[in-house]
Amino acid sequence: MKTASFRVIACLTMLGMSGAMPAAQAWDGPPPPVQTSHPPTVLRHGTLWTATGEVLVDTDITLQDRKILAIGKNLPLPAQGIEVDVRGKIVTPGLVDMHSHLGVYAAPQVRANADGNEMTAPTTPAVRALDAFDPEDPAIARALAGGVTTALILPGSGNVVGGQAFYAKLYGHTVADMAIANPPRAMKWAMGENPKRVYGGRSQMPMSRMGHGWILRKLLMDAKEIKDQQDAWDHNASHVGARPARGELEPIIALLRGEVLLQVHCYEVHDIETLLRIADEFHFQVAAIHHALEAWKVPRLLVDHHVGVATFADLWGYKMEAYDASTQGPKILHESGVTLALKTDHPVIDAQYLIHEAQKAHFYGLSQQAALQAVTRNPAKLIGLANRIGTLEVGKEADVLVWPTSPLQLAAQPERVFVGGVQVVGDGQNKQSAYAGPAHPTGHVCGCED
Repeated sequence: MKTASFRVIACLTMLGMSGAMPAAQAWDGPPPPVQTSHPPTVLRHGTLWTATGEVLVDTDITLQDRKILAIGKNLPLPAQGIEVDVRGKIVTPGLVDMHSHLGVYAAPQVRANADGNEMTAPTTPAVRALDAFDPEDPAIARALAGGVTTALILPGSGNVVGGQAFYAKLYGHTVADMAIANPPRAMKWAMGENPKRVYGGRSQMPMSRMGHGWILRKLLMDAKEIKDQQDAWDHNASHVGARPARGELEPIIALLRGEVLLQVHCYEVHDIETLLRIADEFHFQVAAIHHALEAWKVPRLLVDHHVGVATFADLWGYKMEAYDASTQGPKILHESGVTLALKTDHPVIDAQYLIHEAQKAHFYGLSQQAALQAVTRNPAKLIGLANRIGTLEVGKEADVLVWPTSPLQLAAQPERVFVGGVQVVGDGQNKQSAYAGPAHPTGHVCGCED
């Protein structure tokens, strides 16, 4: 266990800060076991923002056996159950951050903790964020305090093809504790400036967008060749020899088979067009484009290709491809029929402030319920978990937040956070902090390349 004191010492040492060193915290034995069950809980008389578009006033919700058991008025209290009066408060689903580098760029943000970009080759489809994820990242406890219960942990965007994503519930001590059971598969690509900057600076392809396009096509052609050989082998009853395979291409072959949700860092209109042109050529689906600060210009193109958007409310101007953003972008996309999600790109925006993106988008004109859906239902859909999380519906996983006021009010934070029916934040306690200690954003992003 990395104690809070150890993290502070690491910050001061690695960042060269002066001042007296705090005493190292004594080892005090193993942390408490992860709580995986909780007495049945009935939240009474709340106002339920279900994220389906429906608002239920003076309504109860029962959490039992990790699921939402019932929603209604005057629900019975299960045996050994507990009641919490949330009259006058708002109950929502847990927030879903579909673009996060939690755990792969762990706090403190120093190079020793920068494990989210394998920038030794332009395409690394076989690497997995799972293998880099640090469950003792203290930023996870902060994210929970802000209401984030699920995150898609992505490789960074220094590569044309960055690797495979990790689906995490943000409560637990080990990777196994946090790993979502039987998740879909997801992969991260990046278009535009970042790969040009990383590899062009080494006089290596891709130095230009032309090189970028060729690298993708060459990779896809190689994968298609193996896929065609596999299909021929599968249809040959004699099955002579071993089934054709190339391990480093397996994720791309799976993408061509429709088995991978493709999440792509992509800002500008011409890069969006290149991505979709290549997708049409090789007959694969893009799940969502991320950051996407110019997506508001071409919503019809995205609707026609069934592509969602994961964007910011108003972050812009930090590089050339981020200059032509609009604060009306989320509203335009939503009203045009694009599935809209808001995200943090943690640690670019600290994950605890995901709800602040919804608050700002609402201020700029996105409707109240659409703003909520952009951090709950819609990201759950775009990462392939809409049947499990993202809305308050019977049978969904019991990731639930209780807010003392409107979650779209500036600076609002949940007062209770349930993950799988277990209260992990509330009553003055954040259970996740037991596994790494509290932390504050410190230092610089090292190689996140977003």
